[in-house]
Amino acid sequence: MALSRRSFLAGLFAVSAGTGLAGYHLSRYAVGRFGRMAAADTSGAAYTCSMHTHVRQGSPGPCPICGMTMIKVEGGAVATRAGAQDAVHVPPAVQQQIGVQTAVATLAPLAQTIRAYATIGYDSTATVSVNPRVEGWIRRLAVAGVGQPVRRGQLLYEIYSPELQQRQREYLDLLTRKEGMLASASMEMGAGVNAMTGSLVKEKFRNRARLLAADMNEAQVAELERSRRVIDVVAVYAARDGIVTAVGVQEGNYVNPMQQVLAYADTPRVWAELTLYPDQVGWLKTGDTVRLRSALDGSETRARIDLATLQVDGASRTARLRVPLADRHGAFPPGAFADAEIDARAQTVVSVPREAVVKGARGDYVIVAGAQDHFRRVPVTTGIESADAVAITRGLKAGDRVAVNAQFLLDGALALQAPVSVPKPAEPTHEAGHAGHHHGGMP
Repeated sequence: MALSRRSFLAGLFAVSAGTGLAGYHLSRYAVGRFGRMAAADTSGAAYTCSMHTHVRQGSPGPCPICGMTMIKVEGGAVATRAGAQDAVHVPPAVQQQIGVQTAVATLAPLAQTIRAYATIGYDSTATVSVNPRVEGWIRRLAVAGVGQPVRRGQLLYEIYSPELQQRQREYLDLLTRKEGMLASASMEMGAGVNAMTGSLVKEKFRNRARLLAADMNEAQVAELERSRRVIDVVAVYAARDGIVTAVGVQEGNYVNPMQQVLAYADTPRVWAELTLYPDQVGWLKTGDTVRLRSALDGSETRARIDLATLQVDGASRTARLRVPLADRHGAFPPGAFADAEIDARAQTVVSVPREAVVKGARGDYVIVAGAQDHFRRVPVTTGIESADAVAITRGLKAGDRVAVNAQFLLDGALALQAPVSVPKPAEPTHEAGHAGHHHGGMP
């Protein structure tokens, strides 16, 4: 007798269940001796095949499929309909034998400590980009390369600029005119002389500001005013302490304001770049505290996170979060590593144990334990996860009881409960030649 798909699945489930559910009837119908679908008699004793548990008979005898001697069972799990959803009934004795355990979905705060690793880098907001303010040639470069520490007031480079020399000459010319005008005003007082003197004073301040904006500092301008001689090669000094992060030119290069000569970063200010995974990002909120432990000497520091610095990398499916640090003692130098821990704020959610959620090809689901020992499959949508619990955003409510083990045995029983029709034997057919021979002998 050809087996239906239902018979094959039932036999497969019986073998996979081993000694757990192998002796119990898991389908709603039993296959009769003649291949007909007959309702299983669960009111009293029944006989089943140890290899084909979907077969039930009211009397002993051989299995209609394999011929093995039927064994007697007193009760078992029978799939039934529970409203619009399928459910399977599993008596307490069977639950105890296969080890079914349940847990209650609870509405409670769910918290987690997020652990990650961090790479220390330069704080780009504290990086100084040194560009020439005028066109010219680099006469001398006082920086050896990337990584060199610099101090405030240290020489960075010297520039020879005809443009800057011309500005100095214009400024010296204004000084000479101003002094001459003041000498004339002391001998001849008049409204016209005073107006011209005031105009020259304003022009002097404007030209002096242009020199200060063109790589000259206060000391160099003061020296220009004292000596009245043009400074041919102007030295440029560091405005603050730091470490050189980039060098863009060499000695003798022609430069302009669009070209970066070098860059250096403020050493006490660094960034800790944390690498996070998607399930960790959902826990974070702006203002959470992160604890960092240096991999060099074990030093610890704390900082606040800002999700505005979060960047998602689609290629690696990770997220990068930058946290500014004030490294006053040098325990977190750029390029070093650190361990990070974030105590995420607790969120009140409906949650179940992690082992209760089954990851299926069509989505996540749980096995819900209902009234009178009935179990049913319920699709769920999960949310944040902790070490031992997962939030359920859709599909469950607080108080629902779910199975935390033996889900696959229960799910297999549910898969076998839908009634499947057995194909009827094909009607005998006669070929045209045979039919003619059969009727040929009739008068």
